[in-house]
Amino acid sequence: MFNNNFKLDFKIIGVDLAGKSENPTGICFLDPDKIGCCTIFEDNEILKIISNANPSLIVIDAPLSLPRGRCCLSNECSCSDIGGHFRKAEVEMRKYGRTLPLTFRGMRMLTERGIKIADKLKSQYEVIESHPRTIKKILGPQNAAKIKKTFHLSKNISEHEMDAVLLVIAGINYYNNNFMEFGDKEEGIIILPMPP
Repeated sequence: MFNNNFKLDFKIIGVDLAGKSENPTGICFLDPDKIGCCTIFEDNEILKIISNANPSLIVIDAPLSLPRGRCCLSNECSCSDIGGHFRKAEVEMRKYGRTLPLTFRGMRMLTERGIKIADKLKSQYEVIESHPRTIKKILGPQNAAKIKKTFHLSKNISEHEMDAVLLVIAGINYYNNNFMEFGDKEEGIIILPMPP
């Protein structure tokens, strides 16, 4: 999974995206020499940090696609008669952790923002979706202290920044071919680390 002497030849950014730009988005940046975390708010701040870092991989905690058959997530739209509230990915990963329906108001805002940001990034970067709450369950509570020690994280790290660190761990596992994939490429995929 990871160890105290990790050495990387790639850069990863984890983005624990908030549904609204007024709320904090946690960012974690990992390159071969260092790790850093910060909290930002606006879309242009997120895009600027990513552009400056030029990562090999971006891992985002937000749905980056709509359920099959949906053109939007409005319950008033005719597409709600065709598409459901979940994608195949959310249904498949229930064994490891639950997710909220994408049509819930907060999730709808997060999904719309996630898709918008990911669409701007995908032409230049590899972008994948993951889910820190489920990563935490997979890794187990005993690994929280190990993660902080391994990455020399601040004691004052925020909840959103810690979630971004978990997304980076999903990215490391993804690069090391030690991951589980849920959903399908046409509708959308969620990546999670393999259980230890």
